[in-house]
Amino acid sequence: MDRRQRRNPSASSSAFSSPASSSSRFRSEKFSSNPPKTSNSLEDAHQLKSKCGKPQRPEQEEEEEQDPNNLLSLVGTCPFMCPDGERAQRERLWDLAVFERLHGNPGKTSPSLAVKKFCRTIATKHMQASDVRPLPVLEETLNYLLNLLDATEHPFEVVHDFVFDRTRSIRQDLSMQNIVNDQTIHMYEEMGESLSLWLGCVPSLILKSKEMCFARRLLRLFRMGNYKRFLCTTATEASYLQYYIIEPYINEVRALTLSCVNYCGYKLHPYPIAHLSKLLMMKELDVESFCNACGLETSTDERGNKFLSTKQTNFHYPKEVFPSYCLLGLEHF
Repeated sequence: MDRRQRRNPSASSSAFSSPASSSSRFRSEKFSSNPPKTSNSLEDAHQLKSKCGKPQRPEQEEEEEQDPNNLLSLVGTCPFMCPDGERAQRERLWDLAVFERLHGNPGKTSPSLAVKKFCRTIATKHMQASDVRPLPVLEETLNYLLNLLDATEHPFEVVHDFVFDRTRSIRQDLSMQNIVNDQTIHMYEEMGESLSLWLGCVPSLILKSKEMCFARRLLRLFRMGNYKRFLCTTATEASYLQYYIIEPYINEVRALTLSCVNYCGYKLHPYPIAHLSKLLMMKELDVESFCNACGLETSTDERGNKFLSTKQTNFHYPKEVFPSYCLLGLEHF
């Protein structure tokens, strides 16, 4: 029995079988007038934020974030695999993966091909319902992506990168809508099972290689949010080439670490920058710059010791690209 037969029959029947069938499903839907947005455009993120109404006081934002009712307020209405605004802008920017190109044209796609990209810079309260896909659309999108795993005309890494990013976007939409039910559990199982079966097709010699074992272990730590082991493993085990492949994700993991320290810390006991330096595996001066880039303020006591006050409400992922901070522990390079 192959992977398609093991899948939920009801889910499989709604999969995107072809561009023609998909386009007919969406033919009656109207395009929204939302401004274009992509996961790589920070300027659009700011525009989207400005559309959400009048500026709010920090106290108001904190109250909204702490109100559990806000988690249930967002219900997606996007009928496509990719919001039409994002799709239009990605066409203009030629930001289309090979699977999304209509007739191979890098500047043209369609609702049956474009799939929403993962975006780490936009908070739930700044999203519009028309930019988030409801559960039925997410299920169909997942089935479409899983069918791509059977593609043989593209290299392994090309398929993997596309499916990994787009399934991550699916998880993000589920999370933003706080959807937790049997269907979502099945979807998570499908993502895990299908990727495992797909990896099973990779030659054993490659799967058991030192490089593949390292990559899979690091990916698992990244997905789990185990920032300490992720940074330590990178510093002690990564080769020169592997480090420069991993480097774009290091600051993302550091930002996650900083978020945990900030939100989980005790307000009356500021966190020493010296300790944070060891945790983030970066120089103390760089730590201060990094904190500021994430919207957090540091302070200095009368003895000259520097601290990070916790429970700050202005934490955010940087609006600009991080500087290239050194990762301490790379003495073997």
